Amino acid sequence: MTERTALRVQPASALERQFWLGEQIAPASPANWVLAEVRADGPVDPSALDAALSAVARRHESLRTAFVIERGQVVRTVLAEPVAEPPLRLPAGARFADAAAALLGADTFDIAAGRVHRAAIAPDDQGATVFLAVHHIAFDGLSQEVFATDLARAYGLAAEGRAPELPVRERPVPVEPDAAQRTELTAHWRTVLAGAADLPVPDDGPAPGQRALARAGLAERRTTCPPTVWQAVCAEARRSACSPFVVLLAAYGRALAGLTGGADFCVGTPVVARSAGQADELGCLINTVPVRMPELSAPGAVERVWASVRETILGSALPCDEIVRAARTVAGRRMPVFQAVFAFESWRRVEHPAGPVRMHTVPVPPVGAVAEVQLQVCELPDGTLKCVVQAPTTGAWAHRLTDLTDAFRTQLGLLAPASVPSHPLVPEGPA
Repeated sequence: MTERTALRVQPASALERQFWLGEQIAPASPANWVLAEVRADGPVDPSALDAALSAVARRHESLRTAFVIERGQVVRTVLAEPVAEPPLRLPAGARFADAAAALLGADTFDIAAGRVHRAAIAPDDQGATVFLAVHHIAFDGLSQEVFATDLARAYGLAAEGRAPELPVRERPVPVEPDAAQRTELTAHWRTVLAGAADLPVPDDGPAPGQRALARAGLAERRTTCPPTVWQAVCAEARRSACSPFVVLLAAYGRALAGLTGGADFCVGTPVVARSAGQADELGCLINTVPVRMPELSAPGAVERVWASVRETILGSALPCDEIVRAARTVAGRRMPVFQAVFAFESWRRVEHPAGPVRMHTVPVPPVGAVAEVQLQVCELPDGTLKCVVQAPTTGAWAHRLTDLTDAFRTQLGLLAPASVPSHPLVPEGPA
């Protein structure tokens, strides 16, 4: 740190502290990594693209922040310049898995030095694909849209022969609940989660410990759901006076319960923790919170899940690690509070003009295990749903992913049988 110019030192946010601790417990864990993908269609100028990538890194302080201990506390030190190698050139037509193999490794990131990202470019006859490997401490799912927006702005300037300079986006000091709010939120979560059960392990198989889970490889099953299914999900949401997220979460909960016999378990889900002024900021601005699954087999399950979601929203200002401390009253649990995760990406994916090129984000799956089993659903602009079910290769769910995919398909069909085709989910091979 002494060789790099520090502009500002601030306290780390609660989630940044969690990722810092996770890096100490399981260094270079894929669970702490993100691989973003942006597609550029048109005649791409490589030098302009390099300049644009550099401009985005200078604009966003999260891409030039080091995380260190000062006086016993984790702080973020904003550096004057990004710490990153030049963009890596991948073979023409390289895909997500190729970029992951090239970019993500034990020596890719050093959060203490501020080396939190690296880019790669894969050209082809129609344009190029940009991959951004980022430590999760500096990036969340919505950050991919912010990144694409600013990359297009900078590339448009460079393509016109102008300096691709973007105004610096300073990071605000993290705001966390005060002592009184913490006391109230802690009491809320103790009430909400009292007596919640663990999700049973399917087939009484192995359940990796948290450290093993963080280091494990991923098994996955990908599925595509046509727009007719999304229309049926939205119709069910209107009937139940809730959001489509709740309908999908209920379907996932019923699929998990059907395969394990579990009841009264929790599913973790990331929620946005961005203030009104952070819509254009890169960073990990989320909180992962548990939703307790109510009785799922009887009619009215969606409405009951919606009631559980409302209780979760009321307590979502308490950081995840403090929710765990508030609720974990029984020693020896495999994972605290929840063992399954559900993520729904429903934000608008915009096509950005960038001079002679047009850019847009591509939905990407997680590259590491954050739970014993996890489902990600992405809504595409045409109403197609892309679903990825994943589990660590060392756990019991690895060989049950096809069953879980089929069960999720069945539950979506049950939600609106008149509107959903008999096979709404079209299986795809692994990535």
